[in-house]
Amino acid sequence: MKTVLLIVALCGAHTFAQPLTLDMTVFAERRTAFMNKMEPGSAAMFPCKPEYLRNGDVEYEYRQESNFYYLTGFEEPQSILLLNPTAERYKFVLFVRDRNQAMEIWDGTRYGTEGAMRILHADTALAYNDFRSAAKQFLSKEGALYYNFNINPQLDLMIRDMFVEGSSDNRSIKNSTSLLAEMRLIKKDGDLALGLRTAVNISAQAHIEAIKSIEPGMSEMEVQAVFEYVYRKNGSPRNGYPCIIGSGPNSCILHYSQNTRAMKSGDVVLMDCAAEYGYYSADITRTVPVNGTFTKEQRVLYQIVLDAQNAAIHLVRPGVSMKLLADAIDSVIGSGLVRLGFLKDKKDVNVFTLHGYSHWIGLEVHDVGSYLVEGKPRPLEEGMCFTIEPGIYVRPDAIDKLKRKSYTEQELSQIRNRIAPYLNIGIRIEDDILVTKQGYENMSALAPREIREIEKLMKEKGVGNTTQ
Repeated sequence: MKTVLLIVALCGAHTFAQPLTLDMTVFAERRTAFMNKMEPGSAAMFPCKPEYLRNGDVEYEYRQESNFYYLTGFEEPQSILLLNPTAERYKFVLFVRDRNQAMEIWDGTRYGTEGAMRILHADTALAYNDFRSAAKQFLSKEGALYYNFNINPQLDLMIRDMFVEGSSDNRSIKNSTSLLAEMRLIKKDGDLALGLRTAVNISAQAHIEAIKSIEPGMSEMEVQAVFEYVYRKNGSPRNGYPCIIGSGPNSCILHYSQNTRAMKSGDVVLMDCAAEYGYYSADITRTVPVNGTFTKEQRVLYQIVLDAQNAAIHLVRPGVSMKLLADAIDSVIGSGLVRLGFLKDKKDVNVFTLHGYSHWIGLEVHDVGSYLVEGKPRPLEEGMCFTIEPGIYVRPDAIDKLKRKSYTEQELSQIRNRIAPYLNIGIRIEDDILVTKQGYENMSALAPREIREIEKLMKEKGVGNTTQ
């Protein structure tokens, strides 16, 4: 019988988040698929993420380790997952915190061992504090152990003591990262339903509200507040990553996150912000004019970036590689910058583009999965989700970089004059792309990208400037 766990999301006027239904059969299917990939006779242990102090006795907000969550749907700290495919009865074992009335008054209800079996369908569950004395009874006497070090230092010490250094049970320790990465790379219907699609939709709606709210005199932090309000209003418990709100010269700092500058008329503001929902993170970037109208220079650069992104998006289908997409982006941006007089050769495009154009998304904003297969660019497959995010950044240090590329002083002087009106303009456009059977879906298309759409939207008021 199918068991589900309901998590009710907050809903607002612009809502996408329905109550999140955790279908526990999805997690069971993942465990089975992983166990089928394991070496014969082996077992696997997965540590939870530790809790960390931020300062004094204040802890950082807790987020479960992604692989642990992927296989269990369990969010509590002080927990360990044990999988033994060859066991007759106890293939799926959880070690969890005991129920504790005194602690639950402070921190909320715990699952306890009974809840772990009833809700999560563990074959058995034991107290976390009993792991050292009880774990070996669920393992075969021989066979490799899959365990990833450097996630939980306290448990690492215990595993080394029990199975590695000086132990009579000195078995081979294997890393499970590559097996799970291959599973997580292909997004199935369960992955999309459990959170990724909703994370993208919430993030796109937040971009719309931020674009409507932006005006001269606002601080970057106020724009961040708009994003986070929309996230929480629609049921996202946390950001997928720290908000990047870079206006003026900050638009040319790739991972700027101080967000303290007052935005000025004539600036662009680059917003690389996205929500997490159901542990899945979106990743969307939009760049808009603070005063609502692109200047001539901003418009020219923006259109080059948009044309480059469209060229790459339209190539997406099973069988092509990210390298083909990157080559298309380089060609469009390189040709555009040569036309503007920024470069003499489009092969030097990286002076102004600065970063790669794509990465996987999923339970991590930069998700796991190899980009190469046998040393060659990996062909895209149905179910893969990734970003396409070209950018142009006209930084003052561009001339110094061109000096290292054998440009003459005369050429550098001409380029210096050409780029002067464009200095400190950073443009990035980023969307979340799902590879489909026939081609692609731009999951974040709700957030406008066209210049005319952005300028039209900025004539409206958003949640950030409706109550002055």
